[in-house]
Amino acid sequence: MKNLTTLDYWTKAHGAINIELNSNDLIKKWISSHIDFKSIKNVFEIGCYPGRYLTIFGDQGVEVNGLDYIDEVYKIPKIFELRKYKIGQFFCNDFFKFKPDTKYDCVMSLGFIEHFKDWEDVFFKHFEYVNDNGYLIIEVPNFRGLFQKIPRMLFDYENYKRHNLRSMKLNEWNDVLIANDFEIIYSGYFGGYKLWFEEDKNCRFCLLAKKYMIRGLRLIKNILFQSKEEHSSFSCAIGIIAKRK
Repeated sequence: MKNLTTLDYWTKAHGAINIELNSNDLIKKWISSHIDFKSIKNVFEIGCYPGRYLTIFGDQGVEVNGLDYIDEVYKIPKIFELRKYKIGQFFCNDFFKFKPDTKYDCVMSLGFIEHFKDWEDVFFKHFEYVNDNGYLIIEVPNFRGLFQKIPRMLFDYENYKRHNLRSMKLNEWNDVLIANDFEIIYSGYFGGYKLWFEEDKNCRFCLLAKKYMIRGLRLIKNILFQSKEEHSSFSCAIGIIAKRK
């Protein structure tokens, strides 16, 4: 399986564990708007480190579980204990070598499938974890949208290359899930027009060029999409929530 990132990259990118999540976090708002927490006993996050998105479920009394290949994943339960969460199992393992011995009421991966060349295989493997009548939550950033793609190619190219744009096809997600007996609860783009960059170019010209290009793109977006809050061309995130029949 061709991985577009490395363990060293993720270890450095995440740094020390920080599970604090802003109350206005777009992922938190999205999940909370479409999930019935009362119907979920346990959740499993694929690529769970550093654990902040599991707090969405932990705060609702749901048992939290997860898998990651970063060694520090084993520190997450100790931190969750301080919040009095219900804690299940946390595994440090390669997603493609790991065989789950149980299934879960909710399985999620956030910003995960797009970092693999063969993203379809990654998508299908999620199904192994999902209980009957269980939820599946998958989210990726929307790097395909024209108003997201242009500034990333120009000012965040190394990060851009770590993402497989072929994985960002919502219609294909829908088709795969429906064919595998999932009911679609939510499928769409969300988060509005937000941009984040990993590369930090400090030269004055780069900063000015980025500033005015983004300002120009926002102006064009507002002209072309006056009445649209979300659209595949500019929204920052793509997400799907489905329930197994």
